[in-house]
Amino acid sequence: MALKVENLSKHFGDVNVLRDISFEMAAGQSLSVMGPSGSGKSTLLHVLGTLDRPSEGSLEIEGQDPFALSEIELARFRNQGIGFVFQEHHLLPQYSVLENVLIPTLAFRNGDARDRAREIIDRVGLSHRIDHRPAELSGGERQRTAVARALINSPALLLCDEPTGSLDGARAEEIADLLFELHERENNILICATHSTALAHRFERRFDLQGGTCVEV
Repeated sequence: MALKVENLSKHFGDVNVLRDISFEMAAGQSLSVMGPSGSGKSTLLHVLGTLDRPSEGSLEIEGQDPFALSEIELARFRNQGIGFVFQEHHLLPQYSVLENVLIPTLAFRNGDARDRAREIIDRVGLSHRIDHRPAELSGGERQRTAVARALINSPALLLCDEPTGSLDGARAEEIADLLFELHERENNILICATHSTALAHRFERRFDLQGGTCVEV
């Protein structure tokens, strides 16, 4: 399994946000996570993305326990193996589309990063906007740039936290189509937290997160 989660729990003081969550996923699979606000969807993504450590349980990504690594090794692992797309694009306003997409490659130099960036920008349909800054882009174009940035290092795991939540219906569907098209091409694991029932039902597998526990539906 490319992703293996066993008895994962996360506590904040006396609050049990996640409880004994276990599942496995292979490369190329997709999963949506639904649940009410405050149910722990973002916390689950943060732990899966190694941005936060579990209180109990274990996580393996492509056979590696990321939390057994040193902080420097973990930063490299996260940079190379995990991509993130959030509800807000978090683009740097002073940089162009190309420069924003290249940011994840700066910490660990990649010789062909510029070619890869141009390729992925073309895939998301923004070649004609490659030198434009975020203020010159539409909301959908900014989110497309964020998707390209998340995929620049060809991560095995792509995590999306409400990626269409700030977009209107047409733009939301456009971004969803893009995510699935690139997911199929890249053969990554795609996990998405969403409030959108329509989006959730497009995924191969679906979890409902209630009371800190995931139930597959």
